[in-house]
Amino acid sequence: MAFKRTQKPTFSTPVTVSIPNERGGFDKSTFVARFSRPSTDELKALREAGLTNEDLVRKQLVGWEMKDEDTKEDVPFNEIEVEALLQISPTPYATAQAFWEAVNGARSKN
Repeated sequence: MAFKRTQKPTFSTPVTVSIPNERGGFDKSTFVARFSRPSTDELKALREAGLTNEDLVRKQLVGWEMKDEDTKEDVPFNEIEVEALLQISPTPYATAQAFWEAVNGARSKN
């Protein structure tokens, strides 16, 4: 059996955000997040740092594949758009959860 020892510096994983709506249910929005791949030491430091979900996303998120639902245009990845994304509750939690699930090898059950 072979083991791939060389890893790309980033990885991508889907993020699904369930946003409460006025009907008492949830609207699901999804995008693909691209995160910086932490080493084992960096991962340990992230766990010990006590970062908020927002700070973890700012630190590890390095790109995305995202389309605006209304215009169907690609949403550019930049600091302004990241901060706008982080203002949509519960997006910071969902994005941080997707990161932790991916680095821990867990599958999301959305």
